[in-house]
Amino acid sequence: MGAAVTRALAAVLALLALAALHLGLAREGPGLGDLAAWLAGCIGIGDGVPAVDAFVLGDIRLPRLLVALCGGASLALAGAVMQATFRNPLASPDLVGTSAGAAFGGALTIVTGAAAWSVVATPAGSLLGALAVTALVFTLARAHDRFAVTSLLLAGIALNTLVGALTSFAVTFTFDNYTASSRVLFWLMGGLDARTWEHAAITAAGLLLFGALLRPAVRDLDLLTLSDDAAHSLGLAAPRARRRLVWIACGLTAATVSNTGGIAFVGLVVPHLARLLVGPAHDRLLPASAWLGALLLVAADLGCRLAPPDANLRLGVVTAFLGAPYFLWLLARHRRGEAL
Repeated sequence: MGAAVTRALAAVLALLALAALHLGLAREGPGLGDLAAWLAGCIGIGDGVPAVDAFVLGDIRLPRLLVALCGGASLALAGAVMQATFRNPLASPDLVGTSAGAAFGGALTIVTGAAAWSVVATPAGSLLGALAVTALVFTLARAHDRFAVTSLLLAGIALNTLVGALTSFAVTFTFDNYTASSRVLFWLMGGLDARTWEHAAITAAGLLLFGALLRPAVRDLDLLTLSDDAAHSLGLAAPRARRRLVWIACGLTAATVSNTGGIAFVGLVVPHLARLLVGPAHDRLLPASAWLGALLLVAADLGCRLAPPDANLRLGVVTAFLGAPYFLWLLARHRRGEAL
């Protein structure tokens, strides 16, 4: 018990240290010293910092940090759930069209001008797109009130391709409008620019709500890694449990992608790294995945913020650059017949 508490405390401290760096490091504006003075002022110690610096720290950087923390944890949890429910180590939140639907919904609000109505218009459109495409995938995959994993995967691949084509088609309408086209492309590449407290609230609410629904299903996830017959013999109706858990994973993904745009490979790579640290049991795997996902997305976004301004580095590009080599390594192991 003592060792477990020590490891948990070390994990929390590591995440807090990275969060402090995310808030206090920047090419310009308030630094780590200003962050310390601002935090001290918040609890009534010292004189605090000038109003401009307080606004930058509390209303620009802090919401962005919270979206990165909650979004990274949500995507990693979604990946761990899908890999267990599909018994496929290459499964990820992109598998059933959720991310593609979110990208299409967000792009559509920008193209139609609805994004100018409210700061939450794009997240709302993205969330609706994600849920609509996911529901359509389940409808296509269902037969006789049940669905097979193979049917779900095929429906997901088909809808991913179709919705991706529709998104590209929507982007073509903005080619004569540089501002709109750049916003759509930046959205599709993912990023946390100009995140507000509204975005942070949506992302955090998604993590808390669907995370709470996931907590009682830890045993179900362990059983689903067995065969359906073995799970049934232990008292679990595998198709029903799989459907419920996939919806939870889709909810986690939609609540995040609706506020971040396209973020690749977090849901695929992080659960594998977590298994190397804590093993396959989901009572330890889920918290470890959430921690590593938050750590990865905060670190990647910090890299984007510290990159030279003319580089215009996007968060989705960074996560893809980090995740693609690991994905190829997994495929190479699979070809050699090694366990993933």
